[in-house]
Amino acid sequence: MNSDAVSSDRSTISRERLVSDLEKLGVQRGDLLNIKVSLKSIGHVEGGPKTVVDALMDMVGPEGTVVTESFVSAYPLPMSKRNAMKISDRWTPSYAGAIANAMIRYPNSYRSLHPIQKFSAVGALAEELTQSHTAASYAYDVLRKMCEMGGHNLKIGRDDKVPGVGTTHVAIGYYLGLTQDRPAFGVNYLNEDGEVVTFERNWAGGCGFGFNKFIPLYRDAGAILGEGQIGNAESKITDMKRTLEVEIDTLSKDPAFFLCDNPLCDSCRLSWEFSDGSRWILAYRRLITSPRAFFRRVLRKLMR
Repeated sequence: MNSDAVSSDRSTISRERLVSDLEKLGVQRGDLLNIKVSLKSIGHVEGGPKTVVDALMDMVGPEGTVVTESFVSAYPLPMSKRNAMKISDRWTPSYAGAIANAMIRYPNSYRSLHPIQKFSAVGALAEELTQSHTAASYAYDVLRKMCEMGGHNLKIGRDDKVPGVGTTHVAIGYYLGLTQDRPAFGVNYLNEDGEVVTFERNWAGGCGFGFNKFIPLYRDAGAILGEGQIGNAESKITDMKRTLEVEIDTLSKDPAFFLCDNPLCDSCRLSWEFSDGSRWILAYRRLITSPRAFFRRVLRKLMR
């Protein structure tokens, strides 16, 4: 075997390596996991994203459950004729990445009935968590239930690559009722009677990079259960109930805590009642920072 072949073999991450790394991090049989994964950060995985899911299922076993966001794109309302023809369903591809789409197609997987904020799940609690998550549910209700069931957040990838852990959305929208001024977006889907219905996005979002401000607080509260590497990726496992408690406590005192430091961030600078910017200032910053991008953005809005 030549040196190039040896180097290539060493750079490939196998299923067995992933299982070993997950075990060292603290993943156990029977775990209920909310996963957020940067596949690229892990390295070249032999077999691709399905191998990552295989390794996770090897670790949690048949009594465990793996859940991931597999959200679908929403469109400006009123929808164009083209977007109105895109019916959200069980098999609609997700924008959330390779792992999300591997989970959608994974054997014996389930997917939320919610028209937009779909979660995909495999394992013992997969059907229970997803099939009760409908258009009438809070967008992140799957994560709320997982908190009550003793779930763990598993984040694979650096904080700047995989922002947040997931539970912040539950604190913001479900427990604290924080609202956000956002453009009307939605999708068409088939209701229980088989009719095409428009569903409008009706929850607050938030900037994931601002969510990273909670990480030192998680550590202080003992919510981080393990840190290490999965393949080449920095990784963390956290207790969902504890991360949620930290978020509720912090945001109850200071709702603006999760705003990021980017002066060009629409979400943080404009969309909340406690935002600290104005549209004119944001537009001016964009114009002087990147004139080309500014005019492209204006053109896209005019063409909607």
